[in-house]
Amino acid sequence: MFAFTIPDTKTFMSLLLKGNIFDDFCLRQCEISAFTHISIDGKRDMEYYDETQTEPYCSWSEIKPLVFQAVKGKKTPKQMKLVLSRPQTDTQTYPNAAALFWNILFRENTLLCTLSIAQQSFSLDKTDESQWEAWVSSFCRTHQIAIQKED
Repeated sequence: MFAFTIPDTKTFMSLLLKGNIFDDFCLRQCEISAFTHISIDGKRDMEYYDETQTEPYCSWSEIKPLVFQAVKGKKTPKQMKLVLSRPQTDTQTYPNAAALFWNILFRENTLLCTLSIAQQSFSLDKTDESQWEAWVSSFCRTHQIAIQKED
């Protein structure tokens, strides 16, 4: 598991909530503690759609307006937890990955992130984890998101 903090919370939250760089991520879960506790399950109700929908989780772009509405205002939320993942098609380049997770926890004005992988079968091989960590590190560099590795 790779853990890091993001020192510039304001810029990151602006990219997350107002920008589009996270739009193709999937939302697995969201919990917000602000004026009330809000919980969003990102699992898509496949029976709702007439057309063929292959991704079982909603994209961040679909859910982002709801989250933005819940957190905007003069006061920052007490806490916000997001579990994002890459779309299923992206996991195909990882031999043993069933899902790639980016967990974001905002609490006490600190943004803590952890990365993890759900494996298709048990393995001690860390190649997929290293590849996922490298991908996220590259993503952050590309979008000028400073990260600070946690021990």
